[in-house]
Amino acid sequence: MSVHDRDPVLRRKLAPRPPPAEEGAVPAGPAALLARSFGRAIAAAAPLVAEEAETHRKTASLAELLDTIDPEAFVTLLAGADAPALALMDQEGFGAVIEAMTMGRLATRPAGPRRPTPTDAALLAEVIDSTLAGLGTEDPLSGLRCGRPVPDHRLLPVMLEDIGYDLVALTAIVVSGSVTRPLRLMLAVPRPDEAEVIAASGEEAVRDWSEALNAAVMRSPASLRAELGRVTLPLAEVLALGPGSRLTLPLSNLEEVQLVALDGAVQAIGRLGQTRGMRAVRLTGWPGGLPPSPMLDAAPPGRGVAAPLAPDAEPQEEDAMPDFPCLAAMAPMSLDLSLDEG
Repeated sequence: MSVHDRDPVLRRKLAPRPPPAEEGAVPAGPAALLARSFGRAIAAAAPLVAEEAETHRKTASLAELLDTIDPEAFVTLLAGADAPALALMDQEGFGAVIEAMTMGRLATRPAGPRRPTPTDAALLAEVIDSTLAGLGTEDPLSGLRCGRPVPDHRLLPVMLEDIGYDLVALTAIVVSGSVTRPLRLMLAVPRPDEAEVIAASGEEAVRDWSEALNAAVMRSPASLRAELGRVTLPLAEVLALGPGSRLTLPLSNLEEVQLVALDGAVQAIGRLGQTRGMRAVRLTGWPGGLPPSPMLDAAPPGRGVAAPLAPDAEPQEEDAMPDFPCLAAMAPMSLDLSLDEG
């Protein structure tokens, strides 16, 4: 070989080398340490080494994001973000990871394409969660974790918001012995500005829904029945009731009325009266609250023979008395069950 032939080689050896890249330099944006974190996670979970790892970034709409997803890829939702986020791994990549985690090595020939199973989802979630946790506490994506896997990609347009997404894709070569396989891992996270808008609108929608539900409940009808009294009878007497039968009520119940709901709970206690020529019930107490006004055993003053008040009762005002006619000197009331409705 002549000296002239060696000149190109010598010139290349003597040429100054380019300055090495700064070791601390990392790409700007979320998941800046994705390549290093994934390499550590995959080495700890399986006998694999990630080489030639490169991180790629871009912004995409929902339609563009859906176009980049392989139909056979493993896709899972990420929990912890203001809006739904995704993590996905291509079919060849997740197949290599699962094969190494279960078999302890990579076969010379890759297995055929298949859909991820629930067992695959559980194993891959460990790798992805470890990768996200290794990004560092200062990274906004380090708090995300794998949530529910997506078995059918046709559900993604319904599960995701129609907003912009930051895509962080990692391409690498996983090596086990002399066997290598390509792998692609991608994180799709809603853009921060649009995620805040979605979160605010979601809170507003929940508040509006709660107010609408409360208004609908308050507008619903509530049925109450007024009970003058209750009696307990043997079953034989109840079965013998018919037209002309009589039920005897205690005299103390002639003025007290209980307002009862459909479930039998007493909602209020009142007294019979009139207002504008119509029969009415004046509320005088609440169950468990202040006791109702004491009842009289005879007619009110001025309308018959008055009975003495109870020892602890207070005198009743004239306008607080019912306007029904006097029922003085009556024996316990009898209720006539005649056929005549009048």
